[in-house]
Amino acid sequence: MSDVVVVGRANAGKTSACLRLARALGVEDLVWVVERTDGGRERRRLPIREAERWLTSGEPHSTTSLQTLAIPVARGKVSRSVDIVDSAGLADGHVRDERVRRAMGQTLRALVAAKAVLHVVDAADIGRSLEAREAPFHALDEQLVTIGRTKAFYLVLANKIDLPFAERGVAWLRERLQDARVIATSAKTGAGFDEVKRYVWKLA
Repeated sequence: MSDVVVVGRANAGKTSACLRLARALGVEDLVWVVERTDGGRERRRLPIREAERWLTSGEPHSTTSLQTLAIPVARGKVSRSVDIVDSAGLADGHVRDERVRRAMGQTLRALVAAKAVLHVVDAADIGRSLEAREAPFHALDEQLVTIGRTKAFYLVLANKIDLPFAERGVAWLRERLQDARVIATSAKTGAGFDEVKRYVWKLA
């Protein structure tokens, strides 16, 4: 098993989480392959810090293609790799932008085929919802949990723990998803990614 598909709602921090994981695994020069929805493929290479500036955005649906990050992992004298597949953010309801719809379809196909899944959830958003006495978990995330539980490898990244209300969101997730591994992370500060790295390292 070498491919890990990263999924979640739009703006949960999936791309930032992928890049932070690459840094935790010691990557300095990032090599990735972009697989467009029209079938075209491009191979790109950048220093990790430049890639962070180029790939990340605060706007939802900024990722519109599968982006596979090839990450080398040293296992003794043997050099192996893990492919981290960053995907387009998913959204509930009808999406008008055809490009975004195609990207979401591509994500769902990758998710169905995946054996290993990292599910990125915005823990701060859940905490804010709890504070406002609103429904804390979106139906889409519920569906991703259901699919994730069928996989050989499934981790939930309770992301954005550097933000207010996130700790409450993490506690709620851990109680709600007792049979899943939930790791509190911050793609911004790097918190939690040493633990994520230990799990992903075993897949190489």
